[in-house]
Amino acid sequence: MAADDMVKNDDSVRRFADLVKLNGIGRRLIDRAEERRLLEDAVTKFNLSLDEARGVLRSVAEDNSYVFESDSGKRIQQVLTRLAGRSGKVSRRQFLRVAQILRDISDNAISEPEAKRQLKRIMIENGMRPRRAGLFRSRRWYRRIEL
Repeated sequence: MAADDMVKNDDSVRRFADLVKLNGIGRRLIDRAEERRLLEDAVTKFNLSLDEARGVLRSVAEDNSYVFESDSGKRIQQVLTRLAGRSGKVSRRQFLRVAQILRDISDNAISEPEAKRQLKRIMIENGMRPRRAGLFRSRRWYRRIEL
């Protein structure tokens, strides 16, 4: 009986790994919603435990150079917090540099507009504000970024 469970589990793990690979064919970025959906599928459809599913997801991602939005977001949040300082304000130049760092962390799996959207979302979630910039000292550069 235990041997049959092991065979079923190995088959489930292999099938789930194939599903993760299929999701990564079009793009190498795994956003939070997709990561959650994959883990839900692993638990419900493939009868894997959450820890097993996370392990398989991470190992397949590592083997195929997939990037998790949640991991890159944590790193970038630390960088933004450091740059914002006590005032909690980020200048346009700093914002653009951090957007490029985010693209570098993700091995250019994230486009520039998507990187800016993620940065703006991180700034909003952490209570950071844009610093005024330009000739008229406005925050228009920040408002133009769509969420």
